[in-house]
Amino acid sequence: MEKLSNKGIKFVVDTTGELLLNVLKYNPFLIKPNNHELAELFNTTIDIEEEIIIYAKKLREMGARNVLVSMAGDGAIFITENDEIIKSEVPKGKLINSVGAGDSMVGGFIAGYLRNKSIEEAFKIGVATGSASAFSEGLATKEKIYELLNEIL
Repeated sequence: MEKLSNKGIKFVVDTTGELLLNVLKYNPFLIKPNNHELAELFNTTIDIEEEIIIYAKKLREMGARNVLVSMAGDGAIFITENDEIIKSEVPKGKLINSVGAGDSMVGGFIAGYLRNKSIEEAFKIGVATGSASAFSEGLATKEKIYELLNEIL
């Protein structure tokens, strides 16, 4: 990761615990803990949205350029490298399988960002993709993602 950061290559880290803390010095473009992982990183409990924002900003101060915190059915919060706070609720749907929803959120964010470099749109695509995955038996379809994206926009 040191070689990547020294060459200006953007990379995304979706892990937790000591491994996440150890990569912050390399200034990852994006990290994506969920709210429970965020609390564990700081050995605390997080009960309200404001606490999520405080601890996500601490991760920014420690080196992450952007922080995306997923909160399952409560939506997601994104802290940009300019400390802008972007929030999204989860679109309406029935939870079928949450396994892989966070990974899908990261994948959706990356796809959206690569498409047009808009952090805000990438965040919304990530939320739609993670939600579409959670509302599906298997992998989310592009059609389902865009259907949910229309609810977010």
